[in-house]
Amino acid sequence: MGFETGLSYMITYILTLMFTFLGVYVGAILAFIAPEELKPGKLYFKAFMNTILVFIFMILLYAYGANLFILIVLGVVASLFLYFTSEITPINQIAYFFLGVVYYFSTLTMDLFIVISSMIFIYGLPLGSMYVARRLKMSKKTLLTDVLLSFGFYVIIALMTNLIALYTMNL
Repeated sequence: MGFETGLSYMITYILTLMFTFLGVYVGAILAFIAPEELKPGKLYFKAFMNTILVFIFMILLYAYGANLFILIVLGVVASLFLYFTSEITPINQIAYFFLGVVYYFSTLTMDLFIVISSMIFIYGLPLGSMYVARRLKMSKKTLLTDVLLSFGFYVIIALMTNLIALYTMNL
C-alpha cells in the first residue's frame, strides 16, 4: 500500500472513488446541457476516451516497473484495437468496470493514486456524454438512474477489490 490502511485510508479511498464515479454523471449532465454538440463531437469523444484509457493502463504498468519499450508497443496495439473495435462493441463501458481494479492498484503511491483517480474522472466525462447521446429520447430522471445501473459496477468492483486485498493482508 502506498499509504496507511487505517480509517483515514478507507475514507480517502471511498470519497475519491465517489468523486471519480461522478465523472460519468458530469458527462451525462453536459450532454443534457449541449445536446447539439454530441453528434459533431462523437469522433472526438471516442478518440479522447481511447487515449485516456490507454494512458491510464500505461501509467499504471510503468509504475509497477514495466519496460518502456514494451509499454510503447502495448500502447500502440491497444490504441489500434480500441480504434477498430469501439464502434462495434461497448468496449469503453466494459473497460470502465476494469478501471475499478485499476483504481485499487493505483494505491501503490499517493502520487499514482492522484493521477489515476483524476484520469478516471476525465475518462468518465466523454463516457457519460456518449452514453446519454445514444439514449436522448429517454427522460432525464430515467436516464440518470440508468447511468447508475450501467456504470455502478465500477464502484462495486473497486470496493470489492479493496476489501479482498485488506482481507488477504490480515490473514
